Amino acid sequence: MPQPAPVPRDSVISLQSISRKFFTALQRQHDLLAFNLAGLKTADPAAYDRFSGLSRVMPLPQAHLPAPQMLAFARGLMLRTTINDLLVLTVECMVDCHHLCLFVRYCGRNTQPGKELIEQVEKEHASFARMNLQEKFGALEETYGIVCELEDGVFSLAAALRVLSRGGMVTNDDIAPDGSLTLEFKSMQDCEVPEDSQETTSAEALAPEGVVRHPIGDVLHARTKTISRLVDTTRTFKPGTMLELGDAELLGLNITAAKFVDGLLKSVDFYAKNQLGDGKGS
Repeated sequence: MPQPAPVPRDSVISLQSISRKFFTALQRQHDLLAFNLAGLKTADPAAYDRFSGLSRVMPLPQAHLPAPQMLAFARGLMLRTTINDLLVLTVECMVDCHHLCLFVRYCGRNTQPGKELIEQVEKEHASFARMNLQEKFGALEETYGIVCELEDGVFSLAAALRVLSRGGMVTNDDIAPDGSLTLEFKSMQDCEVPEDSQETTSAEALAPEGVVRHPIGDVLHARTKTISRLVDTTRTFKPGTMLELGDAELLGLNITAAKFVDGLLKSVDFYAKNQLGDGKGS
């Protein structure tokens, strides 16, 4: 039987290869999440019952879940799996970026570093990979001056995963000094702006957060258009409540990971340009 062709791999570590690897995997993650959400929305209880009996036997019929309970179970599993996969992808990208920084630091433009240099790079790379999340952020900042803009968003993923791994209920062990667990992430929001506005989808909001729109009587004759804008979103959970996210919030977690990695790659590029000294970057 013929073996499948191996997946091509980049032979040289670079920002381009790291970016391509991460965003390709993130697109698959996005597509799978959208597909699963569509499946849950259109799930047919009759089809579920039919497939449940297809094998003519069950491991433990007494534990079989009816369709409504299975729907809730499947959504909870999807939530936990999504957050876990996003966290894994994000941490893998941090590890890859650290590996590149090590080569820039120790080897510079030397395309054929000696055995001792390679061993030093791999030793420190393995040490970084074993660090916990907080230590990884600290090492990137202290050694390379790399500051990750959406660090809190990544910690939100980790906090949510800890809760979900225990069943999804927030406890006193999860809360901050303010008495709650707050998750921070990005999302896209449709907003109305004046029709003659030059604002694009990436522009900042016209009014500061919290400003209340004027009564409709003041804008009755105003001509407006709708645009999509990246906004900060928070969800707060008290002890004793279940950690649940809506469909748009779940998809927004992908945006959070993408925005975090975009900032991380730019920071690594800045470090490399300064180290190499010619402004061409890595």
